[in-house]
Amino acid sequence: MLEHLTLNGRELLVFVILAVVFAMVLYLLETLLFARRRKPDATVAALAGRIGLVEADLAALKARLERLEAKPPLESALDTQATTYADAMRLAREGVTAQELAGQLGISRSEAELIIALRHSD
Repeated sequence: MLEHLTLNGRELLVFVILAVVFAMVLYLLETLLFARRRKPDATVAALAGRIGLVEADLAALKARLERLEAKPPLESALDTQATTYADAMRLAREGVTAQELAGQLGISRSEAELIIALRHSD
């Protein structure tokens, strides 16, 4: 069957060109397929790195919040002692008695008397 096949120069050139084009198409398809496979891996690695950074930031923020809750900065809204003192001074200015002051703020009567005495000395 192949004994009767004869190719002239023009047919042979067309055959070689088609073979080269076919090989180039296969190469491009293979490159595209492997490039798509690599991108998700690179994306996953980049995202994993970013997630690690976010987790580290979150841990640092949690630690900072715990420190602030344990010992809030002076004159902060979280500082209950400063808030209590400010409320005590306000009530002392309003003229409440030491007994009322102690009852409202949950402090001892001697502390309330001291606050009132400090207020009167101003």
